[in-house]
Amino acid sequence: MKKAFALCAVLAGVLLPISGAEAGAADLLVPHKALYKLSLKSTAANTEIVGVGGQMSFEWRNECDGWAINQRNLMVLQSAEGGERSVDSVMSTWEAKDGSSFRFIVKKEFDGSSGETIEGRAVRAADGSVTAGFSEPEAVTMDLPAEVLFPSQHTFLLLDKIAAGEKFFSAPLFDGSEFEPASFVSAAIGREKTAEGGDDPLLAGTYWPVRLAFYGPENNAETPDYELSVDLLANGIARHLVIHFKEFTVDVTLQRLERLAPAGC
Repeated sequence: MKKAFALCAVLAGVLLPISGAEAGAADLLVPHKALYKLSLKSTAANTEIVGVGGQMSFEWRNECDGWAINQRNLMVLQSAEGGERSVDSVMSTWEAKDGSSFRFIVKKEFDGSSGETIEGRAVRAADGSVTAGFSEPEAVTMDLPAEVLFPSQHTFLLLDKIAAGEKFFSAPLFDGSEFEPASFVSAAIGREKTAEGGDDPLLAGTYWPVRLAFYGPENNAETPDYELSVDLLANGIARHLVIHFKEFTVDVTLQRLERLAPAGC
């Protein structure tokens, strides 16, 4: 169940829109604030989970030389016996636009009482080597693969692959959400679709169904720890998401969306 809770922080790397400077499409990509509702979509035959509740708020801002994310997530799991388990996590990150550094702080509270803090910074040196230095929960330095991507870098390349008409994209990803080295993410990109935005033009236009499989650093199996399906618009906004765990599936439904003003750079 730890991986289910950790996913709330991982979602930041999926929902992040990208910089027009790198993408060449500044008119399409929108810094924004969004609120999503979590609910149970389906369960496996052997699971004890009978309900899922909670919400995820996500804010992405362009801060001239970097991207700032503020995210809060509450996931509540309800069991057949009537008990509940929950995690309330708050994550703040800043990533340099040139990919040279990534700062992160994550605070998690489990079941309304016990909690943990993960804090640190990852740095890409001039020779291409990458290290992650944690200050919490303890002072540790971890070597990361030279090809590792930070969250916005990962989204840059994912949308580049989509624009190029490619169907698959795989890369190591470090987002600071866990006290561990980089994970590995494999994406399968579906055929483009066209959506009507209703009253919100930000939700209209072309989008792509993308299925991402997440493998933790200790997972050497063919089966991922979990998967994420996302309907990703060309402007970088996720219309809808579904989280696929082995025991249950969570529906992530957009409730509210707000365009954020550009930074005065």
